Amino acid sequence: MKGLFQYKTAGQQLFLLLSISLLSFFVIGMMGTYALTIMTGITLEQVAALDTIDPKHPWLPFFIRGMQAVQFIGLFLIPSWFAGKYFTSQSTVKYLGLQKPNYPGFWFVGTVAILIALPMVQWLGEVNRAIEFPAEFTNWIRSKENEVNETVKALLSRHSVKDLFLNLFFVAGLAAVGEELLFRGVVQRIFVRQFGQAWPAIIFSAFLFATLHMQFYGFFPRFALGILLGAIYWYSGSLWVAILAHFVYDTTLITLVYFNPTMLNEEPVVAQDALLYAGLISALMVTMNLHWMINHGNPVSDEQIETEETTTKE
Repeated sequence: MKGLFQYKTAGQQLFLLLSISLLSFFVIGMMGTYALTIMTGITLEQVAALDTIDPKHPWLPFFIRGMQAVQFIGLFLIPSWFAGKYFTSQSTVKYLGLQKPNYPGFWFVGTVAILIALPMVQWLGEVNRAIEFPAEFTNWIRSKENEVNETVKALLSRHSVKDLFLNLFFVAGLAAVGEELLFRGVVQRIFVRQFGQAWPAIIFSAFLFATLHMQFYGFFPRFALGILLGAIYWYSGSLWVAILAHFVYDTTLITLVYFNPTMLNEEPVVAQDALLYAGLISALMVTMNLHWMINHGNPVSDEQIETEETTTKE
């Protein structure tokens, strides 16, 4: 059964991955939601409008974190395991890139790159929010954004040390591992087979990464982060480096909010002119880091692409 679908085309593998993701998320989601409603007393009717529940509800953080664990298992872990088992004849660990980086310096450079990208990402967020659409469409987008934001605020507005560490695990940790496994470990690899080149694969997987978050006003920032994380993974040769960078990024934001709760407000905390200059400097420094990664990246990356192409043709 190992490698059962390794000779399928990239498009067929992507379709299989999507199908397994939806099925797994639906089944695990239904089971997990039902179990959580029993444990917390939050009804299914309340689940349908989670953002309307009183943020001070004693069981709300537990419920949200439980749903994050359910999402991690159903949407990220199971589909990634499926791809690692059935899309290749090599080991699942190697297929997913769960190995040491080609050069130890990538641990440091990958982490620094994601941190210096913070001003650029914030500036892109402001650009994103400045885009105007017809009123009806804008209202719909904002309503969906508010639903997500209220859920996030319900977690991040808790200010005990216990809540901080729980958020670091459930919000930063599970997201870093799960999203990198699926989008970089599997989806990007499938696109590499499709295009035969790394950068189109990095860009398309980043586009899906940003799109599937279903938050329009966060599309540009996530698209940029997806590209950066994809490059970190590709040139380091290790998904662990991308996971660490993703975790450090989310951890930084969560910790900043913990010590400065006003950041939960939608108003920018930095003046627009200052943010523009900071964003441009940040973008320049990120570009310099990418240049270093390209120059010190895995010299057998092209051979890996050729191996993927040969595998599909045999």
